[in-house]
Amino acid sequence: MQNQFFSLSEARRFVALGLPVFVAQMSQMGMNFVDTAMTGQASTADMAAVAVAGSIWNPLSLLGIGCLLSLPAMSAHLVGGGQRSRTPHLLRQGIWLTLVISAILMTAFYVISWHLQSFGLDEELSRLGGGYLRAMLWGLPGFMLFVNVRSFLEGYARTRPAMIIGILGLALNVPCNYVLIYGKLGLPQLGAVGCGVATALCYWFMAACMIYYVRRDAQYRDLHPLFLPLLLPRTAPACGCEARARDDASPLAAPYTPEPVPCRFDFPLIWRILRIGLPGALAVFFEVSLFALSALLLAPLGKVIVAGHQIAMNFAGMVFMLPLSLNITAAIRVGQSVGAGRLGRARLSARTALCMGAVSSLIIAACTALFREQIVHIYNDDPAVTALAMSLLLLGSCYQLVDALQTISIGILRAYNDTRIISLVCFTSYWIIGLPLGFTLARTDWLVSAMGPAGFWISYIVALGFGALWLLGRLAPGLQLGLNLFNGLLIGVLGLPGFGLLLLLQWVL
Repeated sequence: MQNQFFSLSEARRFVALGLPVFVAQMSQMGMNFVDTAMTGQASTADMAAVAVAGSIWNPLSLLGIGCLLSLPAMSAHLVGGGQRSRTPHLLRQGIWLTLVISAILMTAFYVISWHLQSFGLDEELSRLGGGYLRAMLWGLPGFMLFVNVRSFLEGYARTRPAMIIGILGLALNVPCNYVLIYGKLGLPQLGAVGCGVATALCYWFMAACMIYYVRRDAQYRDLHPLFLPLLLPRTAPACGCEARARDDASPLAAPYTPEPVPCRFDFPLIWRILRIGLPGALAVFFEVSLFALSALLLAPLGKVIVAGHQIAMNFAGMVFMLPLSLNITAAIRVGQSVGAGRLGRARLSARTALCMGAVSSLIIAACTALFREQIVHIYNDDPAVTALAMSLLLLGSCYQLVDALQTISIGILRAYNDTRIISLVCFTSYWIIGLPLGFTLARTDWLVSAMGPAGFWISYIVALGFGALWLLGRLAPGLQLGLNLFNGLLIGVLGLPGFGLLLLLQWVL
């Protein structure tokens, strides 16, 4: 096991555990796909409004959801370490954190929804996009509650309930969109606003189903009441809150596990959840904001540009669900091994996840390039929109490998509670390198003639590649990757073609 880089048996465990995660993530992303496709059939303006408003919604909502990303790894540590009885308290404190974050983000979305014209949007897009945001914000607490309880189950390696509930949410989203977007069953035609209302309703439906499952499943009845202590007064004056987390910079250090407490509110534990989850949340925010800001910076170029860019972004987001699923699965598998003190098994799981991500991403890249025309026509039939979207999908296929490697690396680092480096890497990659480079290539003539949206997509390749190399370098000593050779291969296989692609596009465009 010490010198083994890939384990077929571990890969099978990843598939068994990760397939439900993938389906659950795809069902959630499927809602975005359905929203984009159905609003696109209504009008280009509605689709563009959903695209622009989504560019604001996604980074901010994922920033809040990302703060909860520490919960699967922390729960897995407890389960792997034989401390199963401590997980309900962790879940309850996550719920408190969910309520606070939801209130903050809902206020932010409400304020922003009335000032969309400041982003350079015309009156029609501002009106439609603002209505969409105001409808969506009421569903945010429901979705965050769903993520919270799902994280609790993932710590037990129970991923199928989220898959089933996600599929049910997607199935409900389609008829709700149909009725509210197009004005069926005697209801007014709401367009983009109706799309937001439908999605919010589905989020609360998914949350209710998840809570019902946890309350009714016999496996969790020995864990004491899960939610009742949220409503009860303190039962112990000390509340066990004097325990503090250790600050240990080593990725391989044994994780801190909180003591079970009978109180309803445990601020030190909430702070630890936030402190571990916030770097990952910032990483998600920096990455998603790069894509979101690019959409906002392209908005003044017209509805066709926005719509074509949104189609490519929506499909890229769906494809991203596979490495994201491996991210979550790696955090569970590696986290349980670390919690049990089986560091050799943890390293093997991490290396296997990286190998699976590399192979799957290359397959996805090839399929995207080959079938891009068929993919685009699912969304829209406007010739100008489809031509632009096809060219952007071709560029999107170029960064699949590095995107998968950096995403899985983040999940592995989270399992080791080594999260501080993540936000630094993503901030540097996306905001210091990606965003300035994208704006320069897309909107200015400083390096080449203004390339429009293609300039941003080239910056995605550069930013994701830089982040992947940095994160893999962080993992290399602990996982025994032999990264000197690995770095050389990545730079040779990815760097040179990427640079060559830039020169080719400069010549063609």
